[in-house]
Amino acid sequence: MKKYIILILALVLGAFLRLYAVGSIPNALTWDEAALGYNAFSILKTGKDEFGKILPIVFKSFGDYKPGLYVYLAIPSIAIFGLTEFAVRLPSVLFGILAIFGVFLLAKELFENEKKNALLAQFAALSLAIMPLHIHLSRGAWESNVFVTMLLFSIYFLLRFIKSGKFLNYSIILAVLTLITYQAAKMLTPLLILFIVVVYKEGFFSKLGEYFKKPLNLVISTLAIAAVLTIFISSSFGDAGNRLKRLSIFSYEPKIATNIIENKPQLMTRLIAGRYLNHLSPKLLFFDGITVNERGHFPNLGVLQPFDFIALVLGLIYLVKLTNKKISVLVIGLLLLSPIPGALTLSEYSTVRSLFMVIPLSIIIGSGLFFVFTKLKSLFILISLLTLGTTIYMVDLLVSHANYTYAKEYQYGYKEAVRFINEHKSDNVVMTDVNGQPYIFYLFYSRYDPAAYQKQNSFISGGFDVGHVAKLDNIEFHQFSDTEIFNMPDTTFIGTIGNIKNEFDKNNPAIESFEEIKFPDGFVAYRFVKTKK
Repeated sequence: MKKYIILILALVLGAFLRLYAVGSIPNALTWDEAALGYNAFSILKTGKDEFGKILPIVFKSFGDYKPGLYVYLAIPSIAIFGLTEFAVRLPSVLFGILAIFGVFLLAKELFENEKKNALLAQFAALSLAIMPLHIHLSRGAWESNVFVTMLLFSIYFLLRFIKSGKFLNYSIILAVLTLITYQAAKMLTPLLILFIVVVYKEGFFSKLGEYFKKPLNLVISTLAIAAVLTIFISSSFGDAGNRLKRLSIFSYEPKIATNIIENKPQLMTRLIAGRYLNHLSPKLLFFDGITVNERGHFPNLGVLQPFDFIALVLGLIYLVKLTNKKISVLVIGLLLLSPIPGALTLSEYSTVRSLFMVIPLSIIIGSGLFFVFTKLKSLFILISLLTLGTTIYMVDLLVSHANYTYAKEYQYGYKEAVRFINEHKSDNVVMTDVNGQPYIFYLFYSRYDPAAYQKQNSFISGGFDVGHVAKLDNIEFHQFSDTEIFNMPDTTFIGTIGNIKNEFDKNNPAIESFEEIKFPDGFVAYRFVKTKK
């Protein structure tokens, strides 16, 4: 027990940072969380998704065609805890905690022939346990977090196969499952698996002949190839393929005059290179440099803790000096390959799509901590104190301040809107759609009968983009002005300050009820109005 005290600390601390108040921090769901949760609820109750399709592998959802494994993972927690924020997020939390142990196993396997490899592996696990980006994406229903854990264990079992000739089936099954977990897996999983095979080609191919001598292994590998082909074909054509093409940077059509100096290939190369380098920039790694999408990171922190740069630099030096260069090539190669899915999208960067980079980063930082612990005890004490300070700061952010940021970046207010609708029954309801997909929040928070919804589903396709639902029962989802309110008796209106302005006369005799829901910073999120009959 004493030998693994750092691992135990990593698991306990990591579990706390991922589980604490996860149902209320973040204090609202994203569209995708609500969609994953409701479709899991629908499968649980009817065996069909919101469109009435029986046990799909890919869920149409808003027209973004979500790989469906997370939906099925959420079914047990929803069956136990009901359709709640906690139940929807619990699978991601558990996979986030499991990744901490997975990093320990992977690092221990990689450094098998190094002295005190178990200690180095424990430092790697501790690094991941307190890594801001991994904590954040473990606390929401992020499919990318589940994908990273599955790919981590697939790589671990692949390395075990290369050394012992065993466990390849586990690696294959997990690799295939990543493809129905997250879109980026379709690129990153085969890329990383191929990279490892190339690095360890002698060990891999020497074991492969023996592997195929067993009929069961041949069946599993054949089924895996068939599954992979089916997944790739189904996601490359039709509406699902259109959606992927739209998100790809290769769909960007620059309006430039074609010449030798300025042309599309040259511009694309610059855009991809810039996006790729953004993921490895010190600003994004160590500071509050993620401003494109606040939902994608821990408030006021980058991918890593600020003082991780010391251990990161020392860890790189430690890896370069290793006698076994394959370890260095593998770990650094995994880091350099991980940002590629994020670099090939229209966004300037995507830490969500490139989340796997936290795995090699934790191993490198763990190597650096191991080096200073064994060689430079005074520096280790300094790094420990600095890390303890930033971890306390991170806990304070999580407990006391995170929801100030999350409220505006998540879909705060929809839960309260559904509560108002249910408390103030009316002939008609008009809800703004300015913040996107209000219907899914109504379905989620009202626990709407999936069988009833499947019969009236009126989804309107968005073509290359996501679609929407314009009407559900007596509820219409569209924009409106405050002048319309007085012309519609016995109607509930849900709107922002753009719909129901500050000058709105809430004391007008036609108004039965008026309520405001505010963000934690005091700004109005939504206004609710119920008119008299």
